[in-house]
Amino acid sequence: MTDSAVEVVDPAPEHARIVREFVNTVEWQVDEDAWQAPEDLAAWCGTHLGLEVGGLDEADLLQARRVREGLRALLLMNAGHDPLPTDLHRLDEALGALPLRMRVTPGGELRLAPAGGGPLAEPLGVVLAAMEAARSAGAWPRLKACSRDTCRWAYWDASRNGSARWCSMAGCGNFVKMRRRNRPVPPVEDVLPQGDRPRAPTLLDVAGRAGVSMKTVSNVVTGAVRVAEPTRARVLAAIDELGYRPNLAARALRTGAADRV
Repeated sequence: MTDSAVEVVDPAPEHARIVREFVNTVEWQVDEDAWQAPEDLAAWCGTHLGLEVGGLDEADLLQARRVREGLRALLLMNAGHDPLPTDLHRLDEALGALPLRMRVTPGGELRLAPAGGGPLAEPLGVVLAAMEAARSAGAWPRLKACSRDTCRWAYWDASRNGSARWCSMAGCGNFVKMRRRNRPVPPVEDVLPQGDRPRAPTLLDVAGRAGVSMKTVSNVVTGAVRVAEPTRARVLAAIDELGYRPNLAARALRTGAADRV
């Protein structure tokens, strides 16, 4: 073994990395969002997109979070999972609120660009342009979200036949494998269903739909901590829209699997 560092090459093309990093600004396993405030979103745009964005407010933050979770729904579909009711409709609504148009660069390239509107239009335009580039290059199907229900981390499927299901075989893949081996009939299967198997919405789904943390949703459901009325109303609307019903077994599983593996 030598002292030289081994360079890890990311196999994902640049446009796919942009989308992946955008979606992975929240880590649901530990309920940590990199965008706690509009200033965090602006800082991320500067660091990851090279854009100086000012004037963002709470409404912009909520819109960015909703677009993020809508894109996660698309990546779950790439992994073979059906979206929840209104997932795609909500994403379409969020994207429809962005004033974007196709422009021609001096070099003759076609790019999505803001056509007026608020400060969020340009950074989201970059993310959507990256999605279109991935689609045009045939790379979009390999951009997926982890099939482990409590993870859903975006990843690039570098497998030869494009059949990977986990963000990491050493992490989530091994966790699911060992859990099945040790508990052949677990009370809660921490794997998103595929095919015709329906899936019930979880607390994570409500949080993503409402644009809040899972802790906030839990506080609304249990009433343990007072939540500001506008946020509470948004959470209750998401619960009603998704038909969410608290699952005590799933809650215990989530608590026991809080750390990323």
